[in-house]
Amino acid sequence: MLRVDGSVPQMSLFKHKRVKGWWPFHVKNEGEQMELTGKVEAELHLLMIEESEKHPAGLGRNEPDPLDKPNRPDTSFIWFLNPLKSIRYILWHNYRWVILKAIVVMLLSVLIGLFFYSMPGYMVKKMLGA
Repeated sequence: MLRVDGSVPQMSLFKHKRVKGWWPFHVKNEGEQMELTGKVEAELHLLMIEESEKHPAGLGRNEPDPLDKPNRPDTSFIWFLNPLKSIRYILWHNYRWVILKAIVVMLLSVLIGLFFYSMPGYMVKKMLGA
């Protein structure tokens, strides 16, 4: 309910001519008490007759300002058409050094494996003088 004890700020629409704020909606529940069910943001304008004829309700607004073009990464659209590009953006930027270390370790293990694979043959050739 409206309080007039001074705890809620009040103002005169006739002095200010324009008010913007949140207006509460109340409903009576079973105990005949008022319960707040929601609020709506509204702006009220008090106009003279000449001003109201010049700016009729609903037609006095300007067009909305256009927004800037969003800065979207390449992975946000059509990732399924070019999955390698998406993998590059997702994996390479986050795990670059881990991937490089894994490649180096794999290359070294292949070289060591080839060495141990071919070593017995070369040892036999060296022993037999072939």
